[in-house]
Order: sequence, then C-alpha cells, then structure tokens
Amino acid sequence: MKSLKIGLGLLITVLLFLFVPLPYYISSPGAATSIEEFLTVEGGEKDEGELMMVTISQRRATPFWLVESWVTPFTEANLSSRYLYDGESEADYDRRQQLLMDSSQQAAIQYAYELADEEVTVDFEGIYVSAPIPGSLAANVLKPGDVITAINGMSFATRMDFLNRVMESDAGDEVELTIERDGEERVVQTLIQPIDQSGDRVGIGIYEPLPVQEITADPKVDVALTNVGGPSAGLMFTLEIYDQLTPGDLANGKRIAGTGTVDEEGNVGPIGGAWQKIVAADEEGAEVFFVPAGSNYEEALESRDRLDSDIEVVPVKKVEDAIRYLEEMN
Repeated sequence: MKSLKIGLGLLITVLLFLFVPLPYYISSPGAATSIEEFLTVEGGEKDEGELMMVTISQRRATPFWLVESWVTPFTEANLSSRYLYDGESEADYDRRQQLLMDSSQQAAIQYAYELADEEVTVDFEGIYVSAPIPGSLAANVLKPGDVITAINGMSFATRMDFLNRVMESDAGDEVELTIERDGEERVVQTLIQPIDQSGDRVGIGIYEPLPVQEITADPKVDVALTNVGGPSAGLMFTLEIYDQLTPGDLANGKRIAGTGTVDEEGNVGPIGGAWQKIVAADEEGAEVFFVPAGSNYEEALESRDRLDSDIEVVPVKKVEDAIRYLEEMN
C-alpha cells in the first residue's frame, strides 16, 4: 500500500510538472513562410523569388516548458501580464491579435495599391476599442468592442485623422464621443488625459485604436491565412501585394524575409521578437531580413552574430526603403 501511494504521488507530480499551466508564456522562433502561398492578387504575377513573413511560436508555460526555456537558445519566458491587458482573457487576447492581423492586411492592401497606382477605396466606419486602459477616465464610459464614430459630433476619415484630432486637444479638455455598442448608437463624455509622464502626449485612454473599415480593391486580393495573429507581417504583405501588381520579380529569385508593422501611410513600425524572428528567417535560407529601424534592428544584429550567419539585416522606416533596396540589389 505504501509503495502504491508513493507511485501515485510520483504520477501526480509528473502530471503537474507536464501539464499545469503557469502565469507565463514561452516564446521561441516560429516559421518563415512564403506569402504567395496564401495571398493572391487576381491576375497578378507570382514569381520565382519569395517574400516571406516570419512568426514567433508562443505557448502557455507549464513547469516542464518553463524549465526547458531556460536551456533552449533563442527561447524565453515572460509573465502573461506582458501580453494580456488587465482583466483581458486569453480568448479576448486571441481576438485582439486577429483584429491586429486584419488591420495589418487592410493597411498593406491600401498602401500597396496606392504605390502601384491601382484602384482601392476605403469605407471607414470608426475606431475599434480594443480595451480602455485600467484607471483611465475612459474606462468609466468605454468597453472593449465599442466603435468610436465621432468626436464632438465630427466624424473622421481615417485612423490617422482620429489620432491627429485627439493629439490636437489639451489634457483636461472634455470631449464627446459618439460610439456604437451592441448595434446601438450612444454618446458619452470623457476627458483628454496625458499618456506619458512628460505630459507631452495625450489621449483618450484606450489601448491600440484599430480602424474598422472595408477595403475594396481592383483587382481583388484574396488572403487565406489562419491561426496567425498580430500586426507584424504588414511590411511583407505590402511588398508581396506590390510585387504581384507590378511587372518583374521584386525578390529577383531570392528568398527575402522581414517583419514590421505598416500603416496606411507606409510607415514601418516596431514589433516584438525581432531577435527570434531572424532565427526563423535564417533557418529558411533567407538572404535578406528587413526589420524596423531602431532597437529592432540592433537586437536582430545581435542574434545574427550569435547565429554566425551571413544574412543581410536591413533597417527600414518606410515601405519604399525596402522596395528601393530590392530594386538596387537586382
């Protein structure tokens, strides 16, 4: 009987070690995937060269995975609070990541078509509230899922228009927000408030304002991508769409990887995990890795040195920087 209890105790301990979730996420290099495998512009050309998006693999930690992360190169564990907003569930987080991916694709389509001088129209509906910042005044009147359609009775045409309208205000200004919630329109009041310690930047007090809009492009674009979230593939989406819309092989037969957000004005923004994503790009044989200029570039260089790789790391601030580099390389 004693040996049975010991065996049962060991079994329970092993199961706990393997399967009990901890308040950590484990991240590691994911995959580098050719975008033309799932993105098609109607009538567009798919060339020999490959433009690849890169991902990070992320899982909820168990004691086993946590210990493994300590000894596995290019792998790290972070508290879940680094990823989840206060009060946000994992389901809400997954939904937010999908919304960020959708927004990234829309911005890529819009800017790539404008660069290629092709027809694209945007039916802008408003700003999606991912979540109000806990402790902000907005948290008293806004909820996740609200869509802001006007400020002080005036609508706005783009996400940048919304942001500029807010930044033109002063801290303490009262604003009236028209919102849609559960299919109904309502009006709420809140105050503009500082969003950093300097007080130079102001905002309403919401995380990641995302555009709610409908993009219509001619020729049409079909994106068949599932189980990938976040905005960091925006740059590479834009390059692939532009490549299919224009003559020639932008990658010139080479494997080109990259990462970076993109907005409707073609600005490339920072992302998380550049130091891990370059590993995925290198493993897939990429010759060039585009990365947002600044700290992302520096961390990618450090990883390249650890890999002892000859992959070319190229910092970019605008989509045109990447296009120019590829055209000069060709």
